[in-house]
Amino acid sequence: MLWQLDAYRLLAAAPTGIATISLQGEGFEDVATCDRLLGDLDRGQEQLDARTVLVIDEAGMVGSRKLVRLLEHAERAGAKVVLVGDDRQLAAIDAGGGFRALRVRLGASELTENRRQRQAWEREALDLVRSGLVDDAVAAYQAHDRVVAADSKPAVTLVLLQDWWVAWQEAEQDPAEEVIVLAGRRTEVDRLNSLCQELLAAQGRLGGERLQVDDRQLAVGDRVVCGHNAIGELGVANGSRGSITALDPHARTLTVRLDGTDGQEIMLPRSYLDGRGRGERNRRVDLAYATTGHRAQGLTRGRALVHLTGSEDVNWLYVQLSRARHDTRLYAVVGPEPQGAGELDLPDREQPDGYLQLAQALSRAGGQTLAIDTPSSPDLRRLSTAELRVERDRLRRQLDQAPRDRRRELARATAHRKQAEQTVAAHQPSTGHQPPGMLRWLRRSNDQPTQLPGGLAVATQQVNRAHDRERELRQHQQRRQGWLEANSHLGTQYRQVVRTLAWQRRATGLAVEADRPGYVLEALGPVPASTRGRRAWRQAAAEIEQYRNTYQIADPAQALGPEPRGPGQRADRQRARTAIARIQAKQRAADPSRERQPTSERPTQPRPHHQRGRQGPERAAG
Repeated sequence: MLWQLDAYRLLAAAPTGIATISLQGEGFEDVATCDRLLGDLDRGQEQLDARTVLVIDEAGMVGSRKLVRLLEHAERAGAKVVLVGDDRQLAAIDAGGGFRALRVRLGASELTENRRQRQAWEREALDLVRSGLVDDAVAAYQAHDRVVAADSKPAVTLVLLQDWWVAWQEAEQDPAEEVIVLAGRRTEVDRLNSLCQELLAAQGRLGGERLQVDDRQLAVGDRVVCGHNAIGELGVANGSRGSITALDPHARTLTVRLDGTDGQEIMLPRSYLDGRGRGERNRRVDLAYATTGHRAQGLTRGRALVHLTGSEDVNWLYVQLSRARHDTRLYAVVGPEPQGAGELDLPDREQPDGYLQLAQALSRAGGQTLAIDTPSSPDLRRLSTAELRVERDRLRRQLDQAPRDRRRELARATAHRKQAEQTVAAHQPSTGHQPPGMLRWLRRSNDQPTQLPGGLAVATQQVNRAHDRERELRQHQQRRQGWLEANSHLGTQYRQVVRTLAWQRRATGLAVEADRPGYVLEALGPVPASTRGRRAWRQAAAEIEQYRNTYQIADPAQALGPEPRGPGQRADRQRARTAIARIQAKQRAADPSRERQPTSERPTQPRPHHQRGRQGPERAAG
């Protein structure tokens, strides 16, 4: 529906300075980093109100404490907050998980179409990585010759540099095909950056004069990245990239042509280059041929060369594999060379095992979860049968709380909305200047303009109702998806409890069959000769024995002891009596001349049609 934003203030924030510049490029005028916005709000230099819409981009990278503070400010002011991000990409550096917790509880609109990667198989491989199926994704890259394997670290580095030089020469002809090298550790990035710079210098691509900045010697032609925010003063942020076009060693200045600014050049003065403080981790200006995963988030290039060591996780891998539009290659050590104590490359393996280990190493989860969302399960081996049944019933009640699937209703509502829009289009006059699409009909309120004809007004109301219904169902499905993700552990825990109960019942049945107490033989008769009959006999015997152990029945004559008073015990006794009656009925059917068992162990007024609706021991145990 049409959002009337004229009377609203749109404020955007992001965790990094380079992300705020991207927001400005997308049309946001009032932009700040999350840290700056929080500082201004705390000092009273920034004010939110009920007509403020706060958009937080890359919300998955915002620490939970910062996110809570921003939401508290917005709640006190009555402002609307829109969180945009992906918790399956790189997580916050500090304690995170807040964005995921909100998503699984409230639901979220999801963009499902990938428009960056050009090839269908690569989009499918990224979906596999996102789903955690890294083995299949690595196999897909290997099948398309996108995995480069070497038996040592120097060998894989040499191959990577050769491919990078070929890609660099092609990018000189077509800047849209610019190449980037991606690695997981800062030390590895520094090493690759130095090697790329040396290769360019040897090929005559760099100027002869150098300017020392920190521990780097920079030359005209170098690709660089800024490591400090100076958005207001210089127009650069931490993460701004460009190429050096001029330098002055005496005045200590660098002139950089920034990417994506239509050739805009900025001059970095001495105060910027030499102003690095003790607390700053980043160089003020660094080489940009290779980069880490966090600096690559939000970056798009024509080609990406990904250096792997096996120490990465699935979130890191997803970000790196999605940086390039049409060519991503993986470089890994899978050979037999033993690694030193300081190396994290893959250990001594044959090549097939190395590929498998690489996929397994990259399958490690890298996301963050709140402590309250971390599932815990008891040690089932230490629980008694009664405690296992309580745990099973608890898990079953939780599973029953899942929002029901309303996909069919949503599909019908979407079809109805489209039909209503077509009806409105048929009534809409074709003359006059009007907004495109549904914006010419829809309003934020139910009031219709008085100048609309009757048929058009009714049709517009139907469209509004259809939109409301579709939005309601879509939000329900989003909450369902969030619930399923947040409680995905329940199904596994429930199956484990059911399997443990079944194992205990089987073990108890085998023990009773071997011992054959008199009260069991009195209730169930002799052990049948058939395999199926013996299995049913064991299950019924296990029900008797578990009931006696649970309620401490010591009567040597009666299998189930006296009639209990408590409702819980009566229900368990009835379950055991039903199992006894089933065995007795089978034995009577097999031997009509056999006398019936004592009435004390038979259910009063048995109802076969009711018993058929109950779950037997095998089915109840899963």
